[in-house]
Amino acid sequence: MPRLSSPAMTELPQVETMNLAPVSGGRRIYFISDIHLGDGSHADIFQQKDGHLLDFLDHVEEQADALVIVGDALDFDQAWYFERILRAHRQVLTRLTRLADSMRVIYVYGNHDPDIVLFRDFLHFELCDKVIVDGHLLAVHGYEYDTYVGEHMESSAMWARVWMAYESLFKTWVRLPLRDHYTLSNRVAHYLFFHLARVTQVLRKLGPRIGRPDLAKGMEETIAFWTRGCLGDPMGLTRPVLRHLSADPRFDTVICGHSHIPGRVTTEQGKQYVNLGSWSFNNSQYGIWDGHEMVVRDWITGREFEDENYRHIFEGRADWTFQEWFHDQYLGYLRFRCGEEALRMGLRPRPWAQPTTPTGLTTSELVTSETDG
Repeated sequence: MPRLSSPAMTELPQVETMNLAPVSGGRRIYFISDIHLGDGSHADIFQQKDGHLLDFLDHVEEQADALVIVGDALDFDQAWYFERILRAHRQVLTRLTRLADSMRVIYVYGNHDPDIVLFRDFLHFELCDKVIVDGHLLAVHGYEYDTYVGEHMESSAMWARVWMAYESLFKTWVRLPLRDHYTLSNRVAHYLFFHLARVTQVLRKLGPRIGRPDLAKGMEETIAFWTRGCLGDPMGLTRPVLRHLSADPRFDTVICGHSHIPGRVTTEQGKQYVNLGSWSFNNSQYGIWDGHEMVVRDWITGREFEDENYRHIFEGRADWTFQEWFHDQYLGYLRFRCGEEALRMGLRPRPWAQPTTPTGLTTSELVTSETDG
């Protein structure tokens, strides 16, 4: 069974398991994750959907008994400081705080937002590392099942900041999947990763000969992490979650975010892995539990998700190495099959959002405006 909290988090007395009772009387529990509110710059992957999120929160207040935020609502790795998020998304944070005064708003830690514990009293959220609903639904962010991030929280956070700083400086995306982010920088990154994988093979053979059997271990883990994203299972959550469901009789549903891939996967035993997707780029996904069924939808488009984003994972290609993926996709001259097909379909790399105008409010000023309101 995977561990359900990081070592750093277990040291915090505020971290605990939250329990929610069954809903009744037509009410519901709403779930949302990976909003990724950043600093409002062109590198903020929330991409200025504040109005849509405010409308969603109004709907939640009308329909729900509780809102469970399953991690990474605030992106400290992108924004670095809470004040930057506050200036860029003051209305959203004010609305969330007021919502927490009128109903239960539970916040599950993610891997981009551990610093939220410092603002516990200000935001009025109930903070925890997991939520159990009606004794048989488990909600965790999902990094716990990620064999790379879950075991390397500090180093993965450092690399995330470096990576996002590069994107911000050069105004380009280096992200997975390549099909959706077919920029020159991303194509170069995939090309270099192929050669890194070749070097890693050499180091794997050399290590035992020079008395260092783990010489290539770190590079192998990084390449495996990247490969899972290329093969359509970012963060590699699906199979570990399904193994957990199979082995743990307490839960029939595991709800996660982290991978940004919305959908529901049902096992032969009738158990379910539910992923809430994200609010990054053009996405606006969320989940609803009505006491009987879990539904995943997109707020802006109204689309409902089943298992269409997960079927390919069980069709064999998910076991490829990065080299096998590269040889299948690379067409020469930094062109890749998936990206070229996307261009022919009229899909272009994600545009950069225009930076939002900072409000200039500090934390204390927001508290004052909230009290006066």
